[in-house]
Amino acid sequence: MSSFLIKIIDFYRQYSSLRARSRCRYFPTCSEYAKDSITEHGAARGILLATKRILRCNPFGSFGYDPVPEKQVLDV
Repeated sequence: MSSFLIKIIDFYRQYSSLRARSRCRYFPTCSEYAKDSITEHGAARGILLATKRILRCNPFGSFGYDPVPEKQVLDV
């Protein structure tokens, strides 16, 4: 599932780079953030993190460096 989602994101990035220049408010871009979050946290949590990021990307939101949060390991 994760590899399928990453392929979709790669296709989107190729298609969007032909259509418009980059105007992302954050670094890494939202598509890079989505790929990283899916790779780091898996499909379900990665999609949730990417969705939250996309919702923050608006004219009233902030901007700048916004990395994917690290996966938390619970000590037992």
